[in-house]
Amino acid sequence: MSFARYAALAGGLVLAAASAYAGPTYTFSTSEGSQPSNVGIITLTQVNSTTVDVLVDLIDTSLPLPRYGFVNTGGPHTPFAFTLAGTESGISASFTQPAGGAYSFGVFGLSTSNGDNTPYGTFGISINSTAGNGASNAYFGDLRFDITRASGLDTDDFILNTALGVGSSGPAYFAADLTDGGSRGGAQAWEIRTTPRSNDPTDVPEPTSLALFGSALVGLGLIARRRQTTI
Repeated sequence: MSFARYAALAGGLVLAAASAYAGPTYTFSTSEGSQPSNVGIITLTQVNSTTVDVLVDLIDTSLPLPRYGFVNTGGPHTPFAFTLAGTESGISASFTQPAGGAYSFGVFGLSTSNGDNTPYGTFGISINSTAGNGASNAYFGDLRFDITRASGLDTDDFILNTALGVGSSGPAYFAADLTDGGSRGGAQAWEIRTTPRSNDPTDVPEPTSLALFGSALVGLGLIARRRQTTI
């Protein structure tokens, strides 16, 4: 393959990648609430231009079950909640942990009817469960799902719940209603987002940088093609 064709092809591929990836990977490792501090790490990873992977990795030290579980209590508490910038229309979720959202006592599902998690206020999106209330119906395990918005979604769209009514201990990016399987249960919130380093090789490249690089490769291809035609 000639250099001109190679450069043009590479440039096109980079430009395609630029349009498909947007936000960087973010982590939220600091939590507070009814459970002890820092009970798990939330990671946001860009999948494509409309989808973000959300992983809530709870601390797992107790066998045979993890130490903490998501509980459905109804009323002023939601198993998991967060807020997105922009429209809430055209939003869907697919669950990988638990598979299909189903576990022994119920099924997780996404709701755009807002979610409360006292004392951290109201959030725009909630993950609810069909299970009965209480620790005996909790899901003990990590929660992982892809959230998709047809009009576009990136990791920077996950924002603090300041616009929806902050609770007495808010604002927060995420809140969950967790139980330790015993007497301790209630809201846990992640209020601090870890911003990745600009030179972190695991970061998703910014679309502007990729587009410029792709344009440069295309330009090189055009220059090489002109040189070939003049020889």
